Amino acid sequence: MRELSEKEEIARKMICLPLDGLKSMDELKSRVKELSPVVGLFKIGKETFTRFGPAAVNLVQSHGSEVFLDLKYHDIPNTVEGAAKAAAELGVEILSVHALGGLEMMKAAVAGVLKADIRKKPKVIGVTILTSIDKDIMNNQLNIPGSVDEQVLRLAKLAEEAGLSGIVCSGADLLHIKSELPGYFMFITPGIKGPGTGAGEDQRRVMTPSNAVKDGSSILVIGRAITGAKNRIQAGLDVIEDIAKVL
Repeated sequence: MRELSEKEEIARKMICLPLDGLKSMDELKSRVKELSPVVGLFKIGKETFTRFGPAAVNLVQSHGSEVFLDLKYHDIPNTVEGAAKAAAELGVEILSVHALGGLEMMKAAVAGVLKADIRKKPKVIGVTILTSIDKDIMNNQLNIPGSVDEQVLRLAKLAEEAGLSGIVCSGADLLHIKSELPGYFMFITPGIKGPGTGAGEDQRRVMTPSNAVKDGSSILVIGRAITGAKNRIQAGLDVIEDIAKVL
């Protein structure tokens, strides 16, 4: 693989790849080793953490990469505080909670991280409205009125009040909410398609990497646009180039 330019290296660090659908530690190790040159952050979600536990986190870290532990904690405050403390002590870079868990629960997550016996504290990120949920689902199935961006902004402000470092939201929501939130706030955007590829069929609100960055995304969660490609390294480079052109 060719050497990345300075802007491209910045772009690489903005790419977060989910480690999903892997059946063995050998597969996990192979994926991390293969894609580390084009990925700055690996997301360990419910499937991988349930299958491999903390060993998955340790494996990613052993290859010099950072971990976004995306378990979306959503429980009573005391339980979430303990879980956040345990996650922090694994040395992850970012961990997630559901903003719909409420203010006290999110505050408890921050408290758990602060109590962790570790020098570098992870960032706590609030998940707002899943990118698989559109207005119709939100209004008619979840019985939450209003538009998606209104609900995302309400939850984002609640996350800010709780002391979180940022939120997970659709790239399509960024223009509606970014100006209403602090400059330090992180915006992690799933549902990102490759420059010339599609996102998954379950993602209803998607956009390209460069458009997401122009609108204010801090970290882009990109999975199948890279892992589903015939040449995964080239797909990763295509994403890097698409981001770098707007930096």
